[in-house]
Amino acid sequence: MSSMVIAACGKGGGQADDMAASSITAYNHTPDYIHQFYVNEAWGGNSFAYGGGGGFVCCVTYPRKWHDGLNATVRWTTSSSDPNATGDAAIEKWHEALVPIEKYIESGTVQVHFLPEGKVRIIVSNFMSGHPDYPGPDYPVTPPDFHFEPWRGAASEAEARAR
Repeated sequence: MSSMVIAACGKGGGQADDMAASSITAYNHTPDYIHQFYVNEAWGGNSFAYGGGGGFVCCVTYPRKWHDGLNATVRWTTSSSDPNATGDAAIEKWHEALVPIEKYIESGTVQVHFLPEGKVRIIVSNFMSGHPDYPGPDYPVTPPDFHFEPWRGAASEAEARAR
C-alpha cells in the first residue's frame, strides 16, 4: 500500500517529472460545517454544509500516473451548521480516514468529497462536480428542509477555542 504524495508547491528542489501539481477543492455533502481539512497534512480549506467546489487552494502534488494502492490520509474538523445546536453538536470534532485515490487517466484538480457517515472520496479530474463527464458524485444538494446560518461555523470555532 502506498500513500498519495501531496505537498505544497514550491517546497523542496522542484517538482519531479513523475509528479503533477494542482489546486485542491472540497465538496461537502453533509449538514455539518467543515472548519478545515488536510490531505496528507496539506491544508485544503473549509466548506459550508451542502456546498463546495468554488474555492481552490494551491497547490498540491501527486503522482502523474495512478497505480493500485494509491491512498491519502484525510483529516477534517466538523461542527453542526445548526445555529441552535448545543452540547457536543456545537463543538468542533476531528475525523480521520485513509482514503483510496480513485483511478484517473490524466492529471487534474484534486477534489475531495465529504459524504454522510464519515465517508470520503478523492477524485482527480479536469471536470468539476456537476459536469456530465465528472467521474464522481453530483454537486451537493441542500435538502429543502435544511436551514443554516452561514457564519455559524466561524462563531462556534471561536467559542470552542474560548472554552
